Amino acid sequence: MIDEAFADVVVQGDVARAVVRREHAERLCEGHFPGDPIVPGAYLAGLMAALGETLLCGATLAEVTHCAFVRRVRPSSAIVVVARRIAADGVTAEIACDGETSARAMLRFHAAT
Repeated sequence: MIDEAFADVVVQGDVARAVVRREHAERLCEGHFPGDPIVPGAYLAGLMAALGETLLCGATLAEVTHCAFVRRVRPSSAIVVVARRIAADGVTAEIACDGETSARAMLRFHAAT
């Protein structure tokens, strides 16, 4: 999913940053509010989890411990995901849309096997 979803992924220490491909965001919206598309919250959580998995070297999502959606995300906007390692199995993640926070989450992962 990483290659398909993100145009650019940069990992520096305990922080990963990625830009969502516009084409991918548009595909996520297919059939979701035709004429006024927004990226569904479940997909936003999935983007944050995918980046967290990359940051934790292939770990798999175990639990979304907290997730909040504070702004609508339109597929035509610049969408940036940032994930920060907070523990060996934990990540906080945030999605910014046009520079403003749109979603944030705390995620827990199972170590890669």
